[in-house]
Amino acid sequence: MTVAEIAGIIAEVAPPTTAAAWDNVGLQVGDAEAVVDTVLVTLDVTAAVVDEATEAGAQLIVSHHPLIFDPLTSVLADDITGRLVIRLLGAGISLYAAHTNVDAAAEVGTAAALARVLDVRDTRPLVVEDGVGFGAMGGLADGLSLERFVGLVRERLRPSRLTVVGECAGPVRTVALMPGSGGDAVRPAAAAEADALVCGDLKHHDALDALTLGLVVVDAGHYATELPVVKSIASLLEEQCGGAANIISSRVVTDPFAATDGRDNAG
Repeated sequence: MTVAEIAGIIAEVAPPTTAAAWDNVGLQVGDAEAVVDTVLVTLDVTAAVVDEATEAGAQLIVSHHPLIFDPLTSVLADDITGRLVIRLLGAGISLYAAHTNVDAAAEVGTAAALARVLDVRDTRPLVVEDGVGFGAMGGLADGLSLERFVGLVRERLRPSRLTVVGECAGPVRTVALMPGSGGDAVRPAAAAEADALVCGDLKHHDALDALTLGLVVVDAGHYATELPVVKSIASLLEEQCGGAANIISSRVVTDPFAATDGRDNAG
């Protein structure tokens, strides 16, 4: 298979046209016509991830977070981004980024993947902007006390840190999800009458809004709430490639709040 063919599989379920205007998605490094027999799927591109891809003999990295956000005026070895670009080119590894377009993907996106991990069912988009849905809203099969729900989030996501804002008088039955930077989902989640919102990167004023609105927020961190999408994209590629390419989920922990950038992911 080629880089372009694998990119086409992702674009079919997560069209680049659904990405936010500020985002930078698509092929960022490499050759669209390069032949690929091994793909590494990751949340972030770090030096350790490039090491992992090189050791695995991968010709393509599919990353959720783009390595290149702003236009590059130079590619230099003494620059963080430039150094990684040089390493990728030297190793013959292409890089494809699928970011907010994957956030908006109904079946394989970040919210869908998080919903599966937390057993949140019958989901619908939490927020719809210009016809594109983000986040998810759904229900648990059985209501859980807040303590048990927080325990479920901790057990399933294994976050490096977790913060709970607010209290729930009754059981948690209806759950809103906004993986990654999800603090701006507080008001939509409250308006949708969610019992709890699971997100990352909750800010001070968003937390105050949650308390005022009577919404419980479980902040499990940017990394932990988005990590399930790695397996989601890997499963999509495994299914669609039909064995024509070896698909690997990165085992490198790129959570900056974890103790180390090491190979500890469950895979």
